[in-house]
Amino acid sequence: MRAEAGNPTYRVLARSAGYSATTLSEAAGGTRMPTLDVLLAYVGACRGDLEQWQRRWDETTAQLRSADETAQPRSADEAAQPRSVDDGNGPQVLPEGEATSIPPGSGRPTTTGRVGRRTGTDAGPRRRRGIAVLALGAVTSLVAAVAAAEPSRPRGTPVGGTAPGAPTCPGTPSGALFTGVTYGGGAHVRGGATRDDPLLTTIPPNCTVGFTGFCVGEKVYDNTGGTPDVRWFKTSGGGVVSSAVIHGNPPRTEPASDCPNGRATPSAIAFSVLAGTGLPGAVTLHATGTDLDIVGFASSTGTDPVPPGPGTWRQVGLADVRQPTTGAQVRLDGTDVERPVLVAAACLGGDSPTGLVEARQAHPDQPGRYVPVALSPEQRLAAAGSACRYPGRG
Repeated sequence: MRAEAGNPTYRVLARSAGYSATTLSEAAGGTRMPTLDVLLAYVGACRGDLEQWQRRWDETTAQLRSADETAQPRSADEAAQPRSVDDGNGPQVLPEGEATSIPPGSGRPTTTGRVGRRTGTDAGPRRRRGIAVLALGAVTSLVAAVAAAEPSRPRGTPVGGTAPGAPTCPGTPSGALFTGVTYGGGAHVRGGATRDDPLLTTIPPNCTVGFTGFCVGEKVYDNTGGTPDVRWFKTSGGGVVSSAVIHGNPPRTEPASDCPNGRATPSAIAFSVLAGTGLPGAVTLHATGTDLDIVGFASSTGTDPVPPGPGTWRQVGLADVRQPTTGAQVRLDGTDVERPVLVAAACLGGDSPTGLVEARQAHPDQPGRYVPVALSPEQRLAAAGSACRYPGRG
């Protein structure tokens, strides 16, 4: 599946999946069963068929459970006793129903869940190596099964012939403020605006979904463009979905509202223009601010004074603020305008300006110096819209 997606690096996949590159690599390593959340995140990042891979996970889990029960018959008295394993640091009790496996060559069992309390008695010889071999074969088949896969549908087409109980597209509520379409990997609905919040449900790919509003939360990188986004869209059922996996945007006049684990919108921005070296007119645009995650930069293309309108600005860059104290910056290698107006705008994602804009214009008598300049409301609106647009769009 990763090969079909163009062999992206695990570091690239981690941006979309919400799990570290190491976790994703281990999930595909075939040494132990990945959790369902990690598997679906991996599949979504590769834009695979979530339903198909969830069915495989369920089937493999059932096979492992059946093999475990067959290989490890226990009497009623044994079943009443807590199971234990020895990890080299003394025996430990496992909660009932918790599976173990032994990575090849490690000699140490690992658990799929949290290990229970330690016991003071020896649990006896290590067991279930046969189950580990079954798990290795099943997991390797699960995560590398392009050759053995059931016929797959072309990516981006609606799901057909779904199994009983498979997720279906939710209806659009009558009170929806706006709608969006889920990307090819589907969308996780969570209880709050972070990827660590509980997963409530998963919306299949290519579903039109109605949203009642949005809030600001954890930064997630857009699955198609890789651009940062801090918006989380509210569903009618109370959960939220990251904007990074949805085609669609709320109205620009709609303010963000509160949600569990939400954050504040940007409240301040400071903009500076530093003279560059090399090309004539080259400058570095730099911005910092309060609660600032994404900054859009734009340059005027009209005459002085800048006339309002979307055709008089061009985007210089949509920049990610990775360190609040450092801010974000981009380089501008000159313009065709003698005294351009340069702006920095606080954004919540692509095509999502906040209205927080600062502008500077080249000084008429001091080359290389840029001084603050006031923009009309129409100019601010047009400048922010251009600065915060998705890169590559007109």
